[in-house]
This record gives sequence, C-alpha cells and structure tokens, in this order.
Amino acid sequence: MMRSLYSGVSGLRTHQTRMDVIGNNIANVNTTAYKAKTMNFSDMLYQTTQAGTGANPRNGTGGTNPRQIGLGVKGAAINTSITQEGANQSTGNPFDLKISGEAFFVVSDGTSTYYTRDGSFDVDDYGNLVMASTGFIVQGWGVDKEGNIVQGTVGPLNVTASNEALPEATKNGRITGIIDSKSPDLENENGYQVTMGIYDNAGYTYDLKFGVLPATNPAAQKERKITNTENVYKMPATIYQADISEMKFTYNDKELVTIDSPEVTDQLIKDIWDEIHGKTFPNTLTTGTHTFGATDQIKVNLKNFFENNPELKAKVDSSSELLKMEEITVDFTGKVGFVADNKTEYPVKKSTVIDEDVVKLLYDGPTANGSFSSYTLKGAMAGAGGTASVVATAQTYIDDKGESVTVYKYEVNVNGTKSELQVTSQQSDAMQKLLQLKIGEGIRNQYTTQEMIADTNNVIPGEFKIKLLGMTDSNGNEVSEISKILEESEYTVMYDTGTGKFKYVGSDGNDSFTLNLSTINDKGNFSNLTVDMSGTKNVGNENKCSLSGKKTDGFAVGKMTGVSIGTDGLIKALYSNGVQQNLGQICVGTFANAMGLENAGDNLYQVTASSGDVSVVDIKASGTGVMTTGVLEMSNVDLSQQFTDMITTQRGFQANSRIITTSDSLLEELVNLKR
Repeated sequence: MMRSLYSGVSGLRTHQTRMDVIGNNIANVNTTAYKAKTMNFSDMLYQTTQAGTGANPRNGTGGTNPRQIGLGVKGAAINTSITQEGANQSTGNPFDLKISGEAFFVVSDGTSTYYTRDGSFDVDDYGNLVMASTGFIVQGWGVDKEGNIVQGTVGPLNVTASNEALPEATKNGRITGIIDSKSPDLENENGYQVTMGIYDNAGYTYDLKFGVLPATNPAAQKERKITNTENVYKMPATIYQADISEMKFTYNDKELVTIDSPEVTDQLIKDIWDEIHGKTFPNTLTTGTHTFGATDQIKVNLKNFFENNPELKAKVDSSSELLKMEEITVDFTGKVGFVADNKTEYPVKKSTVIDEDVVKLLYDGPTANGSFSSYTLKGAMAGAGGTASVVATAQTYIDDKGESVTVYKYEVNVNGTKSELQVTSQQSDAMQKLLQLKIGEGIRNQYTTQEMIADTNNVIPGEFKIKLLGMTDSNGNEVSEISKILEESEYTVMYDTGTGKFKYVGSDGNDSFTLNLSTINDKGNFSNLTVDMSGTKNVGNENKCSLSGKKTDGFAVGKMTGVSIGTDGLIKALYSNGVQQNLGQICVGTFANAMGLENAGDNLYQVTASSGDVSVVDIKASGTGVMTTGVLEMSNVDLSQQFTDMITTQRGFQANSRIITTSDSLLEELVNLKR
C-alpha cells in the first residue's frame, strides 16, 4: 500500500481536530473572559531510504544527502492565549470585576481551589462574595476587630456590614486663612471670631467659638464711652405647674382645624378645661378622663355644648354640618409648663415655659405632676423670709461695632431692701429664659460710662492671641461646662514680621494647640481636640480677616449607602456620614506558566505540573495589575482570525482528501496491469 494514503489520513484527522478547536473558539465568542485556543502542527516520523554520506577525497567522490520519506502530520500543541486580555464590557454592577494583567481570581467550592478570569460576582444570603454562575466563594483576606486587613491565611470573603456606622468624637481640626492686622474686626473685646464644628462621642454636633486678636502692650490703653440703658424686671416669688396640652379635634377620623369659627373654638376649649377642672354644666360636655400633662383622648358632646351656649348656636348657620355632629374626639398633646398665677383659666392662653429643668434651677417644688402645683424661689434667692422676689436688671450698651450688647445683674428685694445676688452661669441662663413670666418695671436708668480698653494701634507686630470663647450645641444653647477650661485655653500665635508666614502657636516648634475637652465633665462626652494653625498667614487682605475653622475627623451616626471595591480589591462599606469600613480584600493568584493551566469548565482553571504552583498576592502591591469595578472582561476570540483559520483548515482538509483519491487512482492502475 502507498504511504501517501496514510499521510492523507493523518492530514484529515489533524485538520479535523483543528476545526474542532476553531469551532469551540467561535462558540465562546461571547463567553465572559474566555481565552482563545490555537493548534500547532508538526510533521511525523520519517522513513529513511538512504542515509547521507560525506565526501571522499581519496576516491574523488562527493557526499550525498539523506533520502527520507515523511509519514504524515500530527497535532503538536493546543495553546491557550491566556495572557491576552479581552475587551471591556461595562455593566454598572459594583460586584462585576475585571483584572488587568496576568493574574487570576481565586475561588473555592469548599473542597478544591480554582482560578478564573471571570469576575461576574454576587453576594449570597450569608453575605459571601461568590461567582454568579457557580456559587463558588471568592477567596481573600478578612479584617480584625479594628477593621484592618489581615493578609495572612486566605479564606472565604464575607461582605456583610452593619447598617449603621457608630459615631466618633472629633479629635483633630484646623484653622486656615489670613489675619489682616488692619482689619477692624480685631478691634473689639474678643477680636475676630472663628467657629469650628465638632462631634462628641454620641455623634451630637457642637460649635466651638474662638477669638483671635492682636497682642498689645498692656500699658497702651484708651477710653471709650458706653451708653447704658437699665431695664428692670421682677420674677414672681411663686410659679405654678400647669397642664398646657393643646387639643386636636377629629370627627370620623377627619381633623377639624376650627369648630365653625375661632369664637366657637375658643369657647369650646375653655368649657372643656373648665369641666376638667371641676366646673359643672347643665349638660355634661365630656366623656372620659384627661390626666394632668398626659397624652390621651376624651369625647366631647357638641350637641350639649351648643345647648350650654345658646348664643353661639344662634350664630352657627342652620345648614352647617357642625350641628349634625353629636360627638367629636379630642386628643391632648401632653405638655406641662409653668404659669405666674393659679387661676383656672385654660392654660393654653397663658405665657409658659416648657423646660422644667430650667425651673428647678431657681425654684423648689414637688417632683410629681399635679394640677397647679406651686414652686417657690429657692431660699438663697428669696431671702430669710422666703417671700421676696428676684429683680433682674438688663444693662444694654452699644459696643465698638455698633451692635447692642446686653448683660444682666440680679438682686434680691426683701421688703424693699435690695442686695446683689450671686448666681451661677446656669442660673443666669435660666433666669433669662424665664423673663416671659416676670413683671416689667420699665427703664430704671440711663447713663454714660467710660471704659479703658487696649489701644489696638499699639499692637506687637506679628504676635496674636487665640482664645476659646465658648461652645454651643445644635440648638444654639451655650454649654456652660466649657467654662472650666476657658481660662487655660488661650495661646500665643507668632508670624514672621517680614513674610507673614506662620512660625508657631503656643511655643516655638508647635504647629498646633490642644484643648482639654475631655476634662469639661466626667461623662466622657468629648475627646481632646488638637487644632492645627500652620495654614494661617499674617498678611494684607484688603483690611479683612478670612480665618475659618474645620474639623478633620469625627462623625455622626451614618446609614449604610453601598459597597465599593477598589482597584486593589479592597472591599469597603460606605456610609452617609462619609465613613468607610473595610470588609475584606480580594486576593489574586499568579503562575510561572499560566498557559500550563488546565481548563475545568465554567470559566475555571486548575493547577498542573506545567503551570507551577500558585502565588497568592495583593494585586496592586505586587504590581501584577489592577481591578476595575462595574466592568467584565470579554472573550479574546478574534472572529476575523478564526474565520481565516477556518478557511485555511477547510482547504487543508480538502487537499488531504485529494491525496487519498489520487493515491487510490494509482493503486487502481496498478491492479489493472494484470488485464
């Protein structure tokens, strides 16, 4: 038989295998991260009919080449284009990842470890990051209790995070901007004021107020005139606790803003309170009980109300739906306040103060709620007899900036004898809040005084003072406890007199000063605050200061808004307050010969002896590439190349089949020789 027949058969088989490879490539043209395969051919063994000979100079003969006949073709190798990246496909899904470079994601089915370029991930019901197609768990590094990545043993990645980020007190801040020595804002008692917002340990916000003013020669002073106006007010010796609940009227679950008219509404409210306080009407008005200061509900008979007030009924339109409502519901808002007398007029009409804590700073009274319980001024304020009252004198003057400033002085009036009263800052604040209960006595006196102040024209060049003035809460109320550290919270700030550059604050070598906020109370509300002033300058700025304060850490409670994956595979939970919490880090595997990996189906690869062992690394730190979120790697199959290869494969198959048919014809002629 002819050797060419078997060469043709080997060619058919080899080209058929190559067609199988091409077909698989084309079938996976849209498979995520699929890597195209190529097949290489090599010739088979040769039959040597005559070996090659060398030249023989003695005989005068030359050498001859070997005579060999090939036995066909075979598949040499099927290679994977594993290092060639596919194009990007944008998905917008934060858990879809693409690796640039030659690394692989590491995944596990719980028993075996696999490697993949397919980054289409999802989160299962246990919070594990998994392959969307197989559910295999993505491997990486977890975090410790402080949220730091622990790059030790590789394990499953769980991306479960708390829905809330706990608050943290502010520990650092900075003041930046320009101090212009010629700014008129510096020429007052507290200088140019700067506000800095901070958080306490519970996430509440506060504003620290600083004053910046030039350092002056104490001997250089000048006088200024102050116009004073004293208004005198008298606080009652006794106040009364009262139920000041407001009423909401409903009929068939529909709210009634007014009952026909304000006149009818006011009378109805008055009659309800009167009956609650014990008054008897010809026709009973209410059903149910309202407890003093409670949030509760009663029923009111409107028909009886109009029978009790015929003059009002006559004013209501006879066709009004109001006359058809026999019973309405009244809800009480449940508030307790304080009034200046104990008349049983319904208290919603009276001037009140809701803050009971303020009242208790000044008055002694019962601890339990009770209708019109009396509170009496504390003994130290009321004098020996316990019957005197406190007089508050409001002294108002115009400062250098043309703004009105009011300060208060207090005195006890016992039987016409007045004596100055020493009160705490908290009591002073409480008295000012209770001014709505006091009786005004008008203007007592108006006069002009002289005051000695520092002459700001005699400032020390380049030297300033910054001092803490106070703290307010989110409602604008002064935090009195800050007074404990005000005296120790004043610092010198020095600038270069030539360039205006910052030199130091406090003492030479310091860029910042520290406020001992943690010592203002024993509750641990605050952390000590370090304020950096290195970003300030003392230069001209059109006679205007432009300092501003800003916290650089601390935050309130935050709600979780999403999860992000960085280019280094770091997974973080994101919160509304700007906090980011580490959840883990995706690791990657690299190989000495990635083309030696074995396909395991489902876009997975397995280690072989040819690939070498895996090296698990941090993708960015090791320089092996980066991860891109919201993007998947497409197949790297080049259709134009595949179709070209398919054409050449078809022609090769066709040519090899022609070898067989031609060899068959030759054999046929040989057989026919016997005829």
